[in-house]
Amino acid sequence: MNDWDDLHCFTVLVEKQTLTAAAETLGVQHSTISRRIARLEATLGLRLFDRIGRRYLLTDEGARIRAQAQEIAVGMDSLLRTAREQREEMAEVVVSAPPLVAKGLLMPHFAAFARRHANIRLVLQSDAHISNLHARHADIALRIVRPTQNDLVARRLRPIRYRFYAREGYLRSRPRAEQAFLCLNIGGAHGLWQEQLLAGRRIILACNDFDVIKAAVAAETGIGLLPDFYVRPADGFVQVAPNGAAQPEEFAADLYLVMHEDLRRSPKIRAVADFLGEVLADQAA
Repeated sequence: MNDWDDLHCFTVLVEKQTLTAAAETLGVQHSTISRRIARLEATLGLRLFDRIGRRYLLTDEGARIRAQAQEIAVGMDSLLRTAREQREEMAEVVVSAPPLVAKGLLMPHFAAFARRHANIRLVLQSDAHISNLHARHADIALRIVRPTQNDLVARRLRPIRYRFYAREGYLRSRPRAEQAFLCLNIGGAHGLWQEQLLAGRRIILACNDFDVIKAAVAAETGIGLLPDFYVRPADGFVQVAPNGAAQPEEFAADLYLVMHEDLRRSPKIRAVADFLGEVLADQAA
C-alpha cells in the first residue's frame, strides 16, 4: 500500500498546498508527507512541485500526473467502499444437524449467537446424514456418530445420554407387567441396547421424533426414551429403570462437530464453529 499512500499524499498536498495543512488532513506528521512526496518523485523520475515559501505548487509534470492521480483516487475510493460493504453484508453459514440437536441444544443459544455475530446468517438444515457435507450442501455438521471419512475433521463436543422417563401417575396406575414403552425407531448400537433392555416388554410406539415420545409420556401413555436435555424439571417426569435396577439404565452417544479440513480457515465458518464448540461442549470433559 506504500505506492497508494504516496499518491494519496500527493493529491491531498495538491489541494492543501502546504505540508502542515496536508498533514492535519491525513493525521500524520508533516515530515511523513515530505518523505512520501520525495519518494514518489524519485519513483516517477519527475519533479512534481515547485517549493515557494511554505507552499507546494504543481509543476507542469505534476499537473499532468494530477489528472491520472485523481482517476486512481476515485477508483481506490470505490474499491475501499465496495470492500467495506462486503464486510458489512450478511454472510451465510450452513449448519446441518439432527432435529433433536437443532431444537434441543442449538436453539436455546441462538439469541446469543445472533447478538454476537450480527453479520452472519445461520442456515440450519435438520438432517442426520453426513453426505451433505461431501456434496458441500453444508459447511458444518453436528453429528451423533463420528465420521470415518479422511477429509473430514471431527471435534467431540459432549455426550448425549438417553434414559427412560414417565409420569409418576402412570407408574402408580400400572403394575410393572402392564407398563408400555415408547421407543426410538433406530438401528446400530443404540437400537441393540434398546432391544436388549426391553426384551419381553410391551412396546406400543416406535418413532424417530422425540417430541412425539415426550408428548405421549406427558399424556401418561407409557414410559418413553428421551435424551437428557429434552427433559426439564417443569415436565414432572421421573427416570425409570425398565429392569428394576438401582440406577436407571442409560445409553450415551457423543456429539461431534464436523467440517471439511479446507473450510477451517474461513473466518465466517471458524466463527460459527468456535461458537458451537463454546456453547455445546461438555464443560466437565
